[in-house]
Amino acid sequence: AALALAGCNAQAAENSSSTVASTADLASLLEGEFTTAPSASDPGSASAAQPEKTLYVLSKRVDVPALAHDVVYMEERADSHDGPILWQRLDALRLDKDTGRITMTPYGFANQGQLAGAPLDAKPLATLKPADVKQIQGGCVVTWRRTEDGFAGMGQPGPCPGAKPDDSANPAPVLTVTKTSLTDGLESKNGDIVFRRVR
Repeated sequence: AALALAGCNAQAAENSSSTVASTADLASLLEGEFTTAPSASDPGSASAAQPEKTLYVLSKRVDVPALAHDVVYMEERADSHDGPILWQRLDALRLDKDTGRITMTPYGFANQGQLAGAPLDAKPLATLKPADVKQIQGGCVVTWRRTEDGFAGMGQPGPCPGAKPDDSANPAPVLTVTKTSLTDGLESKNGDIVFRRVR
């Protein structure tokens, strides 16, 4: 069966409970466009850990019944929102009702070229079939928890490059997302990369 496109956006997260995790709330915050380029109104906003190239992360919510009802297609591009693609993946979000945590599992797919640009033109996502996707073996599975202003994701050392062993009750997150930013601790050895939300 073809995928059903989800039309929700980050607005849904604003109206939800601040104590109960929701895959729809997290997917809404992950959907959109983010960049490491500083804001024109705040040119000094770039972090010291920012990469040499300007990066863009573009993402779109989809419903893949064979994986999960809240799945986020993501792609990272260099230089501009239509620049060269650095990576693409589908992240399936599932809620563990016992712990209240959300597990995000990465999936890859064969027809990457056909899906390029899908966050800006979602029609190619409608052609994706469940049989086209496969869990990334050894991929980084992230466990998310709700925070005051969004969500923080923890990863296991090894599969998640930026994760470090931490025996504390609140280990350092490898990913965070809010209504204004996406912070990625998986890609840079020099520290977290901060993406500001463009839309």
